[in-house]
Amino acid sequence: MGNPPLSNLKDEGVGDMKKVVSLTLLLLLLFTLAGCGPKDANAITKDLSSRVDKMLGYKSKAVLTLQTGKIPQEYDVEVWYQKPNLYRIALTSKQRDITQIILKNKDGVFVLTPHLNKSFRFQSEWPQKHGQVYLYESLVNSITTDTARHFQTEGDGYSFEVKADYQNRTLTSQKITLNKSLDPIKVEVRDTNMNPMVTLVYSEFQMNPAFDKDAFDKERNMQAAILDSAPAMASSVQSSSDSFGVIEPDYLPKGVTLADTTKSVDKDGIQIVQRYTGKYRFSLVENRAHATPVSFATGEPVDLGYTIGVLTGNQVKTMIWNNDNVEYKLYGDLPSDEMVQVAKSVFNQVGK
Repeated sequence: MGNPPLSNLKDEGVGDMKKVVSLTLLLLLLFTLAGCGPKDANAITKDLSSRVDKMLGYKSKAVLTLQTGKIPQEYDVEVWYQKPNLYRIALTSKQRDITQIILKNKDGVFVLTPHLNKSFRFQSEWPQKHGQVYLYESLVNSITTDTARHFQTEGDGYSFEVKADYQNRTLTSQKITLNKSLDPIKVEVRDTNMNPMVTLVYSEFQMNPAFDKDAFDKERNMQAAILDSAPAMASSVQSSSDSFGVIEPDYLPKGVTLADTTKSVDKDGIQIVQRYTGKYRFSLVENRAHATPVSFATGEPVDLGYTIGVLTGNQVKTMIWNNDNVEYKLYGDLPSDEMVQVAKSVFNQVGK
């Protein structure tokens, strides 16, 4: 047999080259399509970490629903955060139209109760010690640190099932839903029986906003909130002349009983003291709330569901909070989680 014509060899070479080029283009197309496909949990987790590292701050608005007792409590929550450590969280009760503000600036951490013109100030590392469900960086941290997280796409966004790490130890898991831009949409925090106890539904989330120079100033925030809470202040003045009865907590730790109750009257009004004994020894004091600033060396704000309290001390702890123009002080050798449970159980109790 003779050799094939040279033209045939050229045609075959050109054909092989076309096949190689076609295969290469096909592979590139497949890789491109793969890169445009849905991201997995690891990729989104890295994006979240990078986003928090690079962000300069944010503003958010949401509705917080707490399953406390028979009637859920709803709050409008507005959060301002400016890097590295300026915070303003305003929580407004929809049921009572009362606003409280947690503020952190260069002077410390403040819990402001404008309708009573009352403020607490203390030095604290808050919110680094405990996560807060309404803080974006807390949600991201919950996702990135839980190696057992469960991920799934949900509509046009993503959801993560992760552990909950908040002050309330009965809350053990949470579902965090984000949109494709990784903004928060909804958070659902559950107890050990998977019952949703806290729900946060976002209406606004703005990354890297501009803030006024005095946005985190204590006096500016107090005075502005006082103007907004005129109806609540009028109601507070109206009820300040009313007497109040003994408000007993609906929850006590096991092995604890009421030892005695005393009632006294001085220039500041009525004071009621309940002393408890047993496994733990502590006292619950009731006074009429007064418009005075209070400072502590250390402390942290505590979410009690119906109000914000202040927890101070180490061995002997003290928790102070206001509700219905009454100031409560709980102090003794109670563990923090037990103290929170006792304080929460005072809500909606009828005075005797």
